Amino acid sequence: MEIRFSNYEMTNDSTPDPLSLHQYEDNHDIHLNWTLFMYDIETAHDAHSTAVAVYAVVLSFVSIVLNSVLCVVIFFTKELRCRPLYACVLNFCIINLLMGVIVNPLVTYHELSPVWALGTFVCDTWIIMDVLLPFTSLMTLLLLSIDRLMFVRMNTLYKSAKFRFQREVYVILPWLLGVVIVLPIWIGGFQKSPFHVTGMCVFGLVDEASISSPILVYFLPALIIVLVMVCTHLFSFRDSSPEYSQTSTRSAGAGVQTGYYAYESHFSVVTLYFVNVTFLIMWAPFHIMSLLLAVCVDCMPPYSLILGFTYMGATASSLISLLWLTDYHIRYSLKHIRERFRKQTSPPSTTVTLTLLEA
Repeated sequence: MEIRFSNYEMTNDSTPDPLSLHQYEDNHDIHLNWTLFMYDIETAHDAHSTAVAVYAVVLSFVSIVLNSVLCVVIFFTKELRCRPLYACVLNFCIINLLMGVIVNPLVTYHELSPVWALGTFVCDTWIIMDVLLPFTSLMTLLLLSIDRLMFVRMNTLYKSAKFRFQREVYVILPWLLGVVIVLPIWIGGFQKSPFHVTGMCVFGLVDEASISSPILVYFLPALIIVLVMVCTHLFSFRDSSPEYSQTSTRSAGAGVQTGYYAYESHFSVVTLYFVNVTFLIMWAPFHIMSLLLAVCVDCMPPYSLILGFTYMGATASSLISLLWLTDYHIRYSLKHIRERFRKQTSPPSTTVTLTLLEA
């Protein structure tokens, strides 16, 4: 069983008995190292709670500002919000915005509060959202990567396969996959903790769920994304279809391609690579550690290491949207909105210009 702790303060009257702290229901073995881990949590909380809370506040603020700006830029630029690819980017930014609005503030609360007083429902919802939102972001990146592979490898089929509600499907599909994959694991695999600690947020998973969670939530999608990126990179150096070659030639000769496929052709694959690699690298240590703890109960690392890996992933989910600014269309739209806002807020000019004849 995997136990996730979300508040680390233990009072004298709630300190668990070392002999009954971790008696598992399946084999009733006593793991005293879990007792030491609980006291390690208490020590780490006393030492790092203020620093972690400050970091969570800063992370939430930057995430909210950054993702809100990107959402405004894409939503108020018709040429972007009507394109399925940029609808995916908008969806990605909204997910990260929810991380900054829902997940990170609760981190600040439990670091500064001596006990968890928000109840079991908020505790369970918080922990599930902390898994669901990053997984939905990963599914969005996977969908974008597959779209780019289809565009490069099967350009004719890609254009003929366009359908009316493609933008809506691109937005809903990652959330649907998150609900179908994450919720059965984290709700169906829930097992009540064999011990109860007053004032703590504790979430338990059965062995099968704790093993399948990192595999299905991270490792399998990460493997598919890497394979798709490699295939896209290889096929991008080949003229996979005559129509794709004609499109590229026409774009180079005309300078700027207009219409729907201009945004399809010039969507920055390099930006997508940066986002994918950064996301996978930042989340990898946490999921490796989660899988290790699921298969080896006695392999208990220091809690400070767990805390560091956790906030590596939280930082990625909150700030990775900054990399979308390397996309040309997003930068251009941001510049255009900024100039339009500056013209509306600047006072009208009183300078009188005269022609040479009038002078």
